[in-house]
Amino acid sequence: MRKALLTGLLMVVVILSACSNNSSAPASAEEAQETVQNFYDKMSKFDEKGKSSLDNFNTTLTSYSTGKASDKELEKAVDQFQDTTSEISDEVGDVKISKSLPEEVQKLLSESMIAFKSAYSIKEQASKSAVSPDVTADEFNAMNQQADVAMLYGISKLNEARAAVGLIEDEIGTEAAGTADAESGKAVGSTDVKLAPTTENSTNSGTSTVTGGK
Repeated sequence: MRKALLTGLLMVVVILSACSNNSSAPASAEEAQETVQNFYDKMSKFDEKGKSSLDNFNTTLTSYSTGKASDKELEKAVDQFQDTTSEISDEVGDVKISKSLPEEVQKLLSESMIAFKSAYSIKEQASKSAVSPDVTADEFNAMNQQADVAMLYGISKLNEARAAVGLIEDEIGTEAAGTADAESGKAVGSTDVKLAPTTENSTNSGTSTVTGGK
């Protein structure tokens, strides 16, 4: 009997603890804005990190195509870019979304996070394809377009979340990503992986920069 009571008490404690952990007081308007802005700032930071590595990759790739960089230097640049995009993809996935936010805002941020993570994963694949003789220009362009679509979708959902909490005007949050606050010069998301010149195609491909301004 005593054992049964102790077991029952333990179950009650576990249930109450779970309920307590899953319940969050709704965020105030100011808190919601701050939380969403912090999320946006994190995505911007990841983007800047990715662009720095991407610039180095494309610069080395261009130098290689003109004979100014060695195979070893190109391989190093590819490895560094792949490591960076893989790391960013993991970091994006680790970002926590506050349960105190309105459910719709949580959903929008979650959708944007999934899209950004997907975009960075595709960028990593594109960088591998850029120096592969087995990948055609059309296949490479298709990968860049997929990354663009994923990034645009993520920016769109992030802007909707920002609009929902009053950080930006509603019409900016719902219109096509890439036009919001362009004058700020701060971007979230860019896909700009170049294709290594081959005898079949010696042009750079897959260049697109999108902006979701602050």
